[in-house]
Amino acid sequence: MIALVFYAGRTRVKEIDKIAHGFEIPHDSIFFLVMRVPTYGFAFLWKWYAKRMGLEGKIDHFDRGFRWPFIAAGVLGLFGIIMMIIMALFDHYAGIT
Repeated sequence: MIALVFYAGRTRVKEIDKIAHGFEIPHDSIFFLVMRVPTYGFAFLWKWYAKRMGLEGKIDHFDRGFRWPFIAAGVLGLFGIIMMIIMALFDHYAGIT
């Protein structure tokens, strides 16, 4: 996921920021990108989330090749969180003591 964040964050986030906000956000730290890349990925994936973020009509012109790193980073992050919750529940209820 970190590689996708670097790839999408360093090359493509500024284009979305120009369209979504009207300017480039100058914070390019990895911590800020880890929050923004999956957020844009979920906006690309679900129209409801794009509407919630205020990006509904603004991000429709990006092609599929532009969108895939954002969507992959968002889905991988969600999958990782779900796996951590399952692991914690498994450890609590069926763990070896």
